[in-house]
Amino acid sequence: MKKVTFSVQWPFTGAEVREILSFAFHVSLVSFLSFSLVESVHPGVVTHFFNTNVFLWFAIGLGMLSYLWPMVVPEARSRLKLGWQGYAWVVLLTLGTTALVWYKLAPIGWVAFVIAALGGLLVIGLYFFVTFDKDK
Repeated sequence: MKKVTFSVQWPFTGAEVREILSFAFHVSLVSFLSFSLVESVHPGVVTHFFNTNVFLWFAIGLGMLSYLWPMVVPEARSRLKLGWQGYAWVVLLTLGTTALVWYKLAPIGWVAFVIAALGGLLVIGLYFFVTFDKDK
């Protein structure tokens, strides 16, 4: 039996699509977090104009696509070596996450410190899982 395949002409390579998905995920996630922070400081300023959950759903969908895409593209197997800027960025993200979780949960008491610390450990843990992942 003869095998029939259909292909669609796609103007981008696999690496370019991966970069586009990663950039779109970062933009939607930072937008959602920024608008949520503005909304928590001044309630009604953002939600008066649009629903911030749209950015959340875009971030979730694009995050799943950008996570799955390197598994499809063989060029994604190369690992980058991160310098001190990568570590500084992770420390900044960890402190920001910890502060934001503590700020949002401060009314519940001392448990907010524990949950905020676990949130910070989650960020560091995910970073190390992604950075030091071996494909063996």
